[in-house]
Amino acid sequence: MRVRLLLMSFACLTGGGGASAARGDDLLPPAHASAAPPLVEVRYSLNGEPALVAGRILVTAIDGGLLLEERDGRLVTIPAADLLEKSTSGDPFRYFTAEELEARLLEEFGPQFSVVRTRRYVLATNASREYAQWCGKLLERLQTAFYAYWRRDRLELSEPPQPLTAIIFADPAEFAAYAARDAGPAVAATQGYYSIRTNRILLTDLSRDAGGNPARSEGDIQRRLEGRLANLVTVVHEATHQIAFNSGLHTRYADNPMWLTEGMAMYFEAPDLQSSGGWRTAGRVHPGRWQQFQDYVQHRRPPGSLLTLLTSEDRFRDPDAMADAYAESWALTYYLVRERRREYADYLQRLAHKPRLKWDSPQQREEEFRAAFGDDLAALEREFLSYISRLRPALR
Repeated sequence: MRVRLLLMSFACLTGGGGASAARGDDLLPPAHASAAPPLVEVRYSLNGEPALVAGRILVTAIDGGLLLEERDGRLVTIPAADLLEKSTSGDPFRYFTAEELEARLLEEFGPQFSVVRTRRYVLATNASREYAQWCGKLLERLQTAFYAYWRRDRLELSEPPQPLTAIIFADPAEFAAYAARDAGPAVAATQGYYSIRTNRILLTDLSRDAGGNPARSEGDIQRRLEGRLANLVTVVHEATHQIAFNSGLHTRYADNPMWLTEGMAMYFEAPDLQSSGGWRTAGRVHPGRWQQFQDYVQHRRPPGSLLTLLTSEDRFRDPDAMADAYAESWALTYYLVRERRREYADYLQRLAHKPRLKWDSPQQREEEFRAAFGDDLAALEREFLSYISRLRPALR
């Protein structure tokens, strides 16, 4: 996931740039007066042009800037300097129904798109309907598995407040053009991504053949994807992000460490060569991530690697270090879930309650991790490295 690329600093919201703004010290306490917040209409200036948005206010800055959530789940930041008018209609805020989401998506993407609905998803696509239906089945299976996997840990999870949205582009070039506008050029070079801002997963059709011809049956899709499992895991990875951010496990625009969010998605993404759908369940040893991490440990891993992973996102943004950072995130998550699951679940629960737009310092991140898993990081690191190295026989 490239979620940190989509996050803005709190300075963007307030119009300021000081250290206190970056930490979120100027936030007012959120209001929890009722279960159904009011629907608020806000007029503001967007690139010099008047704009109107309606939704619920999530954060109000001291200077009057707003973080607002629209009825389709989009997050909108409105600096105080751009705010023109705010009014309450008297109606309660409610999320769009599946029917309303479908209408909104068709209006946005135009008549070349159609919509496939499942029990918990609305998928808009200009790819084949068969491929959208196949993706819908995979997404439903993943969401069921996600909740089942964490149920025994008594985490405070909730069902998504509305159907989750996926956009599937038939043409990779069309996906890349949209992604570049929506999330930037780095994301445009991928097979798919989850947008924290819009709360959507955006994907490209992985089943098209070399000539661009769509698959026309579920069997045809499965045959074409047999040699493309590395691409298929993108769907599972990004969908896991979306579920985690809509189940209460993570909070959008809160300080979610990348090693945690990426490690979680990779823990679920491992392909299953025995499954006709390419994926069966969570927690399988991921051959690619394991091999990358072992190579990192043997040839490049410096002292302090664990600490930099826990406290900073810099390695995830460095093209030369990114693959190793992702592999170490997977390995650390795998170890903690398998060997320190109770502490890991408690740690997840604490981080799930973090406030939006308040960023922790590296020291705070380190202290939180030590509070959850013990103060002796050197001992934990030795156990962690030893445990991951012993997974090798399972890959033969």
